[in-house]
Formats: sequence, C-alpha cells, structure tokens
Amino acid sequence: MAAEQITATTSPHSGKPASARSRSLGGCETCRRRHAKCDETRPSCRMCERAGLVCEQYGIRLLFDSGESHGSRCRRPLFTEHCRQQMSEQLVASLNPHNVNTVLSRLDGDCEERDGAPPTQSFFTQLGPFGAFRLVPAEPDPSPVLIDTLPADSELPLVEIPPETGLDLALEDAFASDPLLDCLFGNLDVEGLGDLSTQNFFSAAMPLSEGDDFSSPSQSLASGLLMGPSTSSSLGLSSPFLSAPSLRSPPTVTNRAPPDAPFLLSVYKHDVVPLFSLIQSRKNPWETLFVSSAMGTLARLTMGESVASTQMTIFSAILAAGAFAQRGASATRGSANYWGGQAEALAAEAQTHLKRALRDASSTVKKVKYKDILIALLCIHTVSAYQGSEERVRRCLLDCENWVRFRGLPKPRKSRKVRLLHHCYVYLRIFHESTSVLPPVPTDEEIDHASPEATVGSIASSRSFRLRQWEGRLDQRMEELKEPHQGENDLHLEIPGRWDSTMYPQVFGLLEPPFFLLSQVTRLGNERDLADAGSSGSTLDFKQFNARARSLERCISAWRPPPLAVDVNGTSDAIERGNSRRSYQLSSVLHKALLIFFYRRIYDVDPMILQDKAWQVREALAEYEQGNEEQAGSSRVAAPFLWAAFIAACEAIDPTLQSWFVRWFESAGQRSSVGVFEHALGAIRLVWERQRQNTGNTASWPQILREEGISLYYI
Repeated sequence: MAAEQITATTSPHSGKPASARSRSLGGCETCRRRHAKCDETRPSCRMCERAGLVCEQYGIRLLFDSGESHGSRCRRPLFTEHCRQQMSEQLVASLNPHNVNTVLSRLDGDCEERDGAPPTQSFFTQLGPFGAFRLVPAEPDPSPVLIDTLPADSELPLVEIPPETGLDLALEDAFASDPLLDCLFGNLDVEGLGDLSTQNFFSAAMPLSEGDDFSSPSQSLASGLLMGPSTSSSLGLSSPFLSAPSLRSPPTVTNRAPPDAPFLLSVYKHDVVPLFSLIQSRKNPWETLFVSSAMGTLARLTMGESVASTQMTIFSAILAAGAFAQRGASATRGSANYWGGQAEALAAEAQTHLKRALRDASSTVKKVKYKDILIALLCIHTVSAYQGSEERVRRCLLDCENWVRFRGLPKPRKSRKVRLLHHCYVYLRIFHESTSVLPPVPTDEEIDHASPEATVGSIASSRSFRLRQWEGRLDQRMEELKEPHQGENDLHLEIPGRWDSTMYPQVFGLLEPPFFLLSQVTRLGNERDLADAGSSGSTLDFKQFNARARSLERCISAWRPPPLAVDVNGTSDAIERGNSRRSYQLSSVLHKALLIFFYRRIYDVDPMILQDKAWQVREALAEYEQGNEEQAGSSRVAAPFLWAAFIAACEAIDPTLQSWFVRWFESAGQRSSVGVFEHALGAIRLVWERQRQNTGNTASWPQILREEGISLYYI
C-alpha cells in the first residue's frame, strides 16, 4: 500500500506550520517494533542494515478491530508485494488468448442460456478470470410419507392434533395461522353462520351433492384432509371436495395453433437453418432466437392464449419457410401443391401481422421489443427469397436498416443477441449490395418521399453504401484495432480496422477482412457507376479513385485465408473439425471470387484475363462438393458460395466451364429447394447470350443486369 501523507498542522507554541511527515503502513516487522521509519526496501530495508539488525521481511498481517476498542487503528495490507505480484501474474495467465471483450461476450451468452433454467437451480460458469453464478439455498426436505411407498399391510399414519390446537379455536385465528384454511374458506361469512360445530361448518362451507353423506366422522373431510388420511377414507374422486359441482367438468382450452405447426417447425430447423450458415452449432442465432421464439408462440397458441403481432409474424414466417422447403422436397404433385398453398397462406398472414407490428412500433417506442421486430423482418426476408420476390427482399433490407439505425445503434450497450442479429442483417445486406447494380435513383432533394416508388430504388444508391473518407494507407489502417463502440456501430464495414469481437467467424465461418474488402470494392464500384453516368454526386476525382483502387488491389492480393488448424492432440470432435474445414474452404473460394469481382467492378477488364481465376473458383467449389459427398448429411450451400459461383460463372467463356457451373447451380437448387439458384442461373445464361451476340464489344454482367433490371438476392 502506498505511503499515506499526514497533512501539516500548526504548532501551538511557535505558530509556524509543522513540517509534514510521512507514515509507513507497510514497513517490516523489525522497524515496527522499534517504532522506526521503514523505507520498505525489498528484500531488506536500509534501516535494519544500518542498525545491524535482522529484517524480518514483510509478512502477511491481519488486524481485526473490535467494537470496544478506542482510538484510531491503522489499516494493514492483507497481502505482501510478492503475493500481490503472484496473484496478478496468475490472473493474466488464466485469461484466454482472446481479448477481454470476447471472453465477456461468451460469458454473457452462457448466462443467457441459463435464463431458461428453473429459478430453483444453481449454476456456475467461468471463463478465464471472469465468472458468474447463481446460488439457490437448499430448502429442508419435509420428507413426506407417500402412500404408494408404504407396504400393503401397513396402516396409514395419523396426524394427531392436541386438543388445545384443535377446531375449538376461533375461525379468524385458524385462518390467520393456517394458509390452507385461509385459501379454502377465507371467503366464508363466519358471522352469519352463528355457532358451528366441525360437521356443520364443512357442510356450510362446501354444499354436498346428492348421495354424499357427512354424518360419519370417518367420511368427513375434516378427518381426511385437515387431520390427515385415515384408514377408512382417502382423497379420491369420491371425496366431497373433489366432487364439488364447480370442479366436476374440466375447463376446455381452444387450440389456436395450425395443425401442421410442429412438423413445419421441425422442417425449418433441420432443412432451412442449414442454408444460412456453413457452421454446425446449436448456439447459432436461428435456433436460439428464431426457433425458440416460434416454439414459445406455439405453446401459447396451444393453450388458447393471445399472442402479440410481432411474435405472430415470426411464427407465421417460420412456418411459411418450412412449408416452402417441404414443397420443394415433395415427391408428388399433389403434395407439392398442398404445401405450396399452405406456404402462400402463411406468408400472407405473416405480412398482415408485420404491418400491425410496425404500426405498433411507430405508435409507441416501448410497446414492442427491438429484437422481435428485427427477427420478424429477417424472417420475412427469408420468405420473400423463397417466393422469388426481388422487390420484397429489397424492402425488407431497407426496413432492417431503418430499424437498426433508429433503435439499435443509439443503444449505449448492445447485448450479445442484438449483435448477433446485426451480423445476420449485415451479412445479407453486403452480399445483396455487391450485385445490386440497378440505375441510381435521384438524390434526397429530388425524391418525392410521398410516392410509393421512393423506397423501391436500388440499395446501391443509398448513402450508407458510399465511400467514406479516411486518412492513411489501407493496409496499415486494417491492422489498427477498433474501439468497442466503433466496431459495434460500424454497421456496413465502412471503417478499416481490426475488431477482435466480431461474430462473423463463429456464426458464418467467415473472417471479417475479406468481408470488409468486399464492402469497400462495392462502394468504389458505386462511385465508378456514378461517374460513368455523369452524376455530380461522386465524391472522388480520378486521382483519388486510382489511389483507392490500388490500395484495395494490394490488400486483396496480399490477403490469404488462415491455414487449416491441425488437431495434433485429437481433442476436437468431428463437428469442430468439419466446421474448421468448411470455414477454410469458404475463405479460399471467397478470396478467389473477390479478385474477379474487383477487376470486373473497378477496372472492367476483358473476360479472357479472368479465365484462370474462374477456373480456380471452379476447383475450390469442386473441392468443397467432394468434401460434402464424403460426409453424408452435411451438404450446405450458403450465400458466399452462391455469390462466388455467380461472379466466376459470368466470366466463364470455355463451354466446359460453363457446363460445370450449370450443373452446380441446378444441383444446389435441388438440394436447397430455394429459387435463388435458378434465378441466378437465369441471369448467368442471359450474360452468356449477350456475350455471344456482342463478340466485338463484350458486355459485362453489371451492365447487362442494369439494362435488364435484374437484381440478385440471397438467403
């Protein structure tokens, strides 16, 4: 403990301020006994050395002040400097290689999982030096005597009640001391009944039905319920208490849930959720947030309860997605038609509930939860992708952005669930933005926001996907560490830098650097489109554009996916090894396609230059498909593979390469039962047709999609 300074005082004799003296609170034991000023030098103080004494070191001293002691007592350090140093080293060594924010985020996730546990259950979790626990004091076991556990020839125990504590007490006192009596007969008008004996008291409290007799003490409820079970009566269905007219017929509950709801929830969990990510994990956001919300809604509907519009939107949209997936997996036309009709009806119902939920959210802020609205919008996005509606997909993404900026980003602290939902939205948004090359819409001053077409424009023209000015070299800025609030609020990866708490690797198996580079190439390509269109809204001149393009090219060419981790000790399981392998293959495919995307969107090079890179994408996809065939049941085709296959296929000139991509898209469409693959293949064939017609002036896929008004979407 640091030396404590005692303030200077004025001498009563001289009137001059006395010199301030310091007081040692951590001196050695020898100096303390001698009442000498110790300089606290380790391992031996200089005072003891000059005096020729043995310095008795600095041991741990505990001092307990009793309440009867008078005067001030000095506090003593609990641990020595050596002990405190060892504790600090152990604390640092116990921390995982990850940063503190990642450890706290994982700890927060473990605590959220325990929220569903019974409140009477204790738990403890620890990650590194941090931990959380809940202790529930154990209640004494009353050890009741169960009738089923007694021998057949034994008599049931009787509860003896002393005479002074019997029913001769006043009824008000009995009710006050016995909660059971107060629960059963607390609403009885005692004053209007006069003097009651035990028998007519229960007769007045609970009217008897025909055929019941309370005259025999052995058949009375007092002897069977209040004084314990007897040998001649038990609390069966013949008891007057259980045969009361108000309890004879159980209340009926109207099941408001659709009959196919459990089956469609299972289809969504096992067939639809694997399409969102390559990572196999029970802690993925779709099972922990989406499916759990739908299961809670199903339980409330089964019990006949009313459910909020937001929860009904999530429930109906998930059932609709499951019905669409089941339609694609149907073997007969009749079954496909049935599930198709169910899917469209559930999708329309989800849209109706979403309108009510958004109206409730706009009327008052606290009426709906932020996470529920975002989950509902993402579920509607999935349904719109199954329906093949480009406009609805675009509207959902725009609504997600508005809701996140209005309610999500202003939050000072974002929970793990909120961050998971933000990552799910940005993941879809950046891939959609990269292939959204529709004509730019007018600026904000020229838009009539009252017209319905104001929100249907290209997402690429929105301000959120324009270049942001920042100083310094891109490669150096990407190595800088972002602040926590900066990493959380950098919604569309506009700011270069490294954020260790990102959730893309654990949710999608995708590292953030290539995702950031994809966002930057898309923004620079949008600036190029504005300049080619003669718009004055471009923020870069030719020199700035070339400088930014060269920086991006160097970073994309220099980036490499991390090597595949080798399990030397054999501690990882099959799921973990499969996730690591798929994550590596995903990064490899995305990097090769990102190079093609850069040269097409920024430099618009000739397709012949990109043939070698298109073949590399084909080989990477084939390697992934071969790995899926070796592991049965692990076929997953997520958005990055669809995006990479589309970018490479549009540049394919060799008929052999084109035929391979056609087979890949057809196979992926059959496995996923989603129309996005067929939609992308139609755009690719259109690009090939236009390229064959324009042999002299080869048209690029951005130009063709812009002229035809086609926009890709992902799931």
